Amino acid sequence: MTKPVLPALLTLAAVLSACGSDKSTSPTPGCGPAASASVRAGTSAITDQGSLGPMQAITINADGLPNCLTLDADSGTYIVVPQFATGSGARSEVAYDLGVSTPMSADRRGPSFSRTVGLDGVAVPRPLTPQARLDAALREREHALAPLAPEAVARWRASASLRAPVSAATPPLGSTRTFQVLNDLDGGSFSTDTATLRYVGTNIMIYVSQDAPPPPNGFTDTQLSSFGQLFDRDLYQIDVRTFGSPSDIDANGHVIVLLTPKVNALTQASSCQSQGYVSGFFYGVDLTPSQAHSNKGEIFYSLVPDSTGVFSCAHTVSDVEFNTPATFIHEFQHMISWNQHVIVRNGPDEALWLNEGLSHIAEEMGSRYYESRYPAPLGRTNPAQIFPDSAEGFISGDLFNAYAYMLDPSTVSITEFIKSGTVQERGGAWLFLRWLGDQKDSTIYAKLEQTSATGIANVEAQSGEPFPHLFGDFTLALYTDSLATVARSDVPARLRFQSRNLRVLFRALYNATSRRDLVPRPWPLPLDTLNDPGSRSSSMVPGTAQYYVVHLPHPAPAARITFAPSSGGAFPSTLAAQATVFQCPSSAACQ
Repeated sequence: MTKPVLPALLTLAAVLSACGSDKSTSPTPGCGPAASASVRAGTSAITDQGSLGPMQAITINADGLPNCLTLDADSGTYIVVPQFATGSGARSEVAYDLGVSTPMSADRRGPSFSRTVGLDGVAVPRPLTPQARLDAALREREHALAPLAPEAVARWRASASLRAPVSAATPPLGSTRTFQVLNDLDGGSFSTDTATLRYVGTNIMIYVSQDAPPPPNGFTDTQLSSFGQLFDRDLYQIDVRTFGSPSDIDANGHVIVLLTPKVNALTQASSCQSQGYVSGFFYGVDLTPSQAHSNKGEIFYSLVPDSTGVFSCAHTVSDVEFNTPATFIHEFQHMISWNQHVIVRNGPDEALWLNEGLSHIAEEMGSRYYESRYPAPLGRTNPAQIFPDSAEGFISGDLFNAYAYMLDPSTVSITEFIKSGTVQERGGAWLFLRWLGDQKDSTIYAKLEQTSATGIANVEAQSGEPFPHLFGDFTLALYTDSLATVARSDVPARLRFQSRNLRVLFRALYNATSRRDLVPRPWPLPLDTLNDPGSRSSSMVPGTAQYYVVHLPHPAPAARITFAPSSGGAFPSTLAAQATVFQCPSSAACQ
């Protein structure tokens, strides 16, 4: 997993967690998705023909919007977020019109809308990396393997060779073993590698290929021992505490880390700088013992240090020490997910968007572990850094991905990934799950893992809320997380992140990098103006949202919002078309 690395990442004051509790919601009969639109803040419920007060928000389905919400005369500034809160249907753009009108201005149309993201540059589309290509191939193949795995594991466990106690099944240091290892990015070709057991911990065993470069181009015994202790003592425990336990179909009581140059060779040296490289992976075929090439055990495959570039592009020991832990904690979540969904509960594998989103949460949990271990200013090259040095390898990729998502969320689906998910899609899924964990507490991640439910149905079951409710408030929280001229604690808890301050993080990211193709401005989210009278025409795909600001003139009569297909009629019910509307406390707060 390739991650941008920044020197002294995000050198601003440390981000403080914000505290607060969610207000209870009050259903608005007939006005929301499945009669579920509700006030998200404030003390009074919105009723039919109702209106908002400052710092209040409501989510209403597209059909009910004109009849269920009135923007009071002279009431100021609003944020309007139309969205398709779904994960079903074709992943194609749906054209829509969004309008604001008063009784005197109904049916008058303003200029059509074309997306703008500011004058200081736009993000260059980022193609799938070799890591993402491999992930896509493996998750697709695992989807076909999932129905076969439980019976295959049951038969394997029943075999006489696995009835010995765990202690007898743990091989001695220095022993060798052969493995079948992928040698292409499509997941269909394998070759044999022989490796030596070099580290045995409580939870982790490390095998190193006999073809791996020796010191100083590879790990010394001391470096490998330190590397192993990190995986065994910290990383393994972080994932298990957050998500649940992995399987143990080989009955050795350990997860195997195989360091092999065959992973290095998955990427051509000529493309490493421009496209990235594969740093490691998990493949569910190893937990499907009936399949050819299965190694019949829990294995994470990693590249090896290769400072002279014998097998592909050069990777020093320090490079591997910095990048591989985040890849392991990401891939280990996939391993745990496979066990909890497929093996333990005989269910389907998790939906791709949620599976990958949880793996990015795993990365962030690695960062949080070191943030807690080294509170500011400890553990930082620069005492002003937000994150300690030890956390940067875990969190930097998620921040870049999240920023890329917020540059244009109307074109990036959270719930319908392309292949294994673009960096933008992964960033959006991480942000959604980060917000969800802040609202429900972090135990929801284990609940999402330890179930046979998948995808949106899983999120609804574990959160106790319809997905359109969650999606509406999440999309608004991306903007209202930290409003200008308003104390952050004054923003309703439901409409902000509790443990991260997005505006502080993204401004710090902007200050820390000169890559204006990736980070063109301090705040990424585009906000277009919708005037009264007027409408905008645009399009979105399922699982996306778009952002507008409405300034009502003074004096002005009451106004209404409309959200409808450009072709006329009504949106298909599968789109869960809805709009979230928020009244700003002032025009200055919603720039």
